[in-house]
Amino acid sequence: MALRAVLGVVVLLAAAPVAAGPANPNFLERTIEGEHVGRTLNQLQTAIADEGFTFMRIQNVDKGLAGNGFERPPYKIVFFGNRQQFERAREIDPRVTPYLPLKITVYADGNGDTHLSVVDPAVVGRMFNPGLKDQFEAWSEALTRILEQTVREVRAGTWSQPN
Repeated sequence: MALRAVLGVVVLLAAAPVAAGPANPNFLERTIEGEHVGRTLNQLQTAIADEGFTFMRIQNVDKGLAGNGFERPPYKIVFFGNRQQFERAREIDPRVTPYLPLKITVYADGNGDTHLSVVDPAVVGRMFNPGLKDQFEAWSEALTRILEQTVREVRAGTWSQPN
């Protein structure tokens, strides 16, 4: 049953960006013209490390969907975070657990452009203990910097390595 619930959430996440349309104030989103998913994933790992987070893994949602008959262009979820920040947040409000670790979705659309998308932590943070407001705003600011650095470096065609 739990697996079914997780698959349901993944399918919803997979469908959401395609139908997103105009900018949504609840998301931090960037677009890179051209299909640069591989380069974006590499650069994203560098930007994550530059912000002091630990890269955890990349989930290949597209491959899982394809295995179930849902073909789509590249669709990845990048997981990362800071263990101390997560533990502190859970101590303040255990309901934060399903939100962690932090995630950024990277996908190609039907026109061949690459998109980066994440639910804005500052928006999500409003659901939890007010004592977490500053932490969620800090995550929002860090995610904005990660997205900006990634887009800037991919557009410039540079390759950098995590420090």
